[in-house]
Amino acid sequence: MEEKPLAVVCDGIRLAGGICIPDEPKGAVLLLHGIPSIAPPEPDDPGYPGLAKRFAEQGWAAAWVDMRAVRGSKGFFSIEGWVRDARAVIDAVRSAEGLQGLRLAIVGSSAGGAVACEVVARGAPVDALVLLAAPAAWIGYATDPDVGTKRITEEAGMLLAEEILADPTAWMAEFESVTAERSIVRVKIPTLIVHGTADDVVPVDHARRLADRAPRAEVRVIEGGGHQLRREEPALELVFDWLDRSLAHG
Repeated sequence: MEEKPLAVVCDGIRLAGGICIPDEPKGAVLLLHGIPSIAPPEPDDPGYPGLAKRFAEQGWAAAWVDMRAVRGSKGFFSIEGWVRDARAVIDAVRSAEGLQGLRLAIVGSSAGGAVACEVVARGAPVDALVLLAAPAAWIGYATDPDVGTKRITEEAGMLLAEEILADPTAWMAEFESVTAERSIVRVKIPTLIVHGTADDVVPVDHARRLADRAPRAEVRVIEGGGHQLRREEPALELVFDWLDRSLAHG
């Protein structure tokens, strides 16, 4: 297995990222994170670099990236900015040495799932989509400016531009336009929706709302599953099996 940095620049912002490539990849996977937390990670949490290794062990070339304003990446947060970041990473993965011509899936967790839906709906060259604990619509961000900006700056530890803090009207409007519930109806590729019944961040009924808008999508509910499904083995095994059926052999 080869591990190396993934060089991506979007809107002049260099995004931190990496890619794990097995000897003979059967396809490529892009891992998109959700809204971060300022809480320290659990000691046993390998993060997205560790998740990429897990996918590579299953034969997938797996890329991860910190989108703008997250961890190792600079810039100011906006959901439209994250959509542009995701598209830039897709192009970087598709052009990476040894990966040209491979089929590509996005595995989006939480807010990363909403971003993935939107970028696919806008025509990004993606062959399959997996949504883990994805919100059908945003909870709080688009309705109350104080709630939205506080969650981003104080709870997620991301920076917002001064002009956004002065007048968040346009920033909030982006959350109205970039919602999985709206964009998933324009997603025409194989799609898997996975949610846990014990998710205390995005209620499991969001999976059903998405399924109602995308009747051809497969839906799997993990009994007792929490919000961070990337850390739960039953969810990962389900994703690995689905990717093998839908992407590697389909």
